[in-house]
Amino acid sequence: MKTGFAIIVVFILLTAVGCSTLKSTDVLNFVLPTDGYTLKHATYASGERHDMDIYLPKAATDKPPIVFVFGGAWREGDKADFAFVAQALTGLGYPVIIPNYRLYPQVRFPAFIDDVADAIRYTEVNAQRLLGKPLQRYILMGHSSGAHTAALLATDTHYVQERGVTARLAGLIALAGPYDLPLDDPEVIPVFPKADPQVVKPVRNVHPGMPPVLLLHGEADTRVRPLHTRRFATALQQAGVPVQVKLYPGVDHVQIIGSLAAPLRLLSPSYGDVQQFLTSIP
Repeated sequence: MKTGFAIIVVFILLTAVGCSTLKSTDVLNFVLPTDGYTLKHATYASGERHDMDIYLPKAATDKPPIVFVFGGAWREGDKADFAFVAQALTGLGYPVIIPNYRLYPQVRFPAFIDDVADAIRYTEVNAQRLLGKPLQRYILMGHSSGAHTAALLATDTHYVQERGVTARLAGLIALAGPYDLPLDDPEVIPVFPKADPQVVKPVRNVHPGMPPVLLLHGEADTRVRPLHTRRFATALQQAGVPVQVKLYPGVDHVQIIGSLAAPLRLLSPSYGDVQQFLTSIP
């Protein structure tokens, strides 16, 4: 039963000290309504974890789809866990695409970046069937390691260009990502073995002409330090890229994404800031 008690349980789980994953989303997704969108499934390439969910608002919309890349330290996560993100964004009138991608140790960089780029290409080729209209522009959005992937796709355009994607990137929304990737970190080393900093760090790939960017980070985030957002913002500003930065006191790594869900929006202003940013995208 979808009860207030279940919402309280979710609140406790998402505010627990040391919570580093969002498996409490099983409860969160259960308590949220699902009648505001239609859900489609597609397979964008052969092999495991090459499937994606497409959420379409019930009302017709001319707004660009948002490609959401979930986090999980490149080691865990599933598209279904983040239905609450799609519920929030379709409520604003945006189609939402959430692709699965291959994980470490099955693969290493750049396989998961390639997977998301392949999902974008598949969506463009099959846009009429999946979206009901051609894909002319899209927005990238991600959290944690998914924010790193989204930021790298936005700053290093060769991934989509090599696939012949012609749709225009209209904006980037990145939550709590490691944009200045610490290549000496024991968690990062096996995923990005002998990586070239110029290739794997979004802060090094910023260039003029990028679309508007929204960066969100919690000041209480001990999982990915806010310094990553500050450094990325500085690089974007120096390149003349329109960027908005929101740093939230007392907000941690999980709360910043969990608070997109309607029952948890008291945890941080992230939902309102995302909404305001989306309305500003031309």
